[in-house]
Amino acid sequence: MKKLIKPLTVFILGIISGYYLCNNKDYKLFDNSYKAFQVGVYTSIEAANTYKTKYKDAIIIKDNELYRVYVSILKDNNNIECMKNYLMKNNIDYYIKRININDNNLKRKIREYENVMNNENEMVFLELNKLIISECEETL
Repeated sequence: MKKLIKPLTVFILGIISGYYLCNNKDYKLFDNSYKAFQVGVYTSIEAANTYKTKYKDAIIIKDNELYRVYVSILKDNNNIECMKNYLMKNNIDYYIKRININDNNLKRKIREYENVMNNENEMVFLELNKLIISECEETL
């Protein structure tokens, strides 16, 4: 029985650690879910491009037979709230669409930009959002 205590303890600690790492809100290993702020959805690229001109930093992502116009793609809850406030303040109608991003390089870049987003300074926030959205346009 004594021979089983050490391996059993290591096993249980491993399970607890794994659960924590996978479910910690700041460090979810397998969470590829992001919030995309969609301002339009169209069946033709021409219509999407026409609408996109309304938003300087928007991108168009093809999703099956639809073309979605996004102005932001974020993961951090504070940044998501800041973007909601900005869009509401500017009377911009939006829909938050949950999207999955599997590209680890893109996820790393988004995380880096979001870590330095300053919710107090709108200009800094918007410039970093512009960098995120351009990275997404190149990758998605």
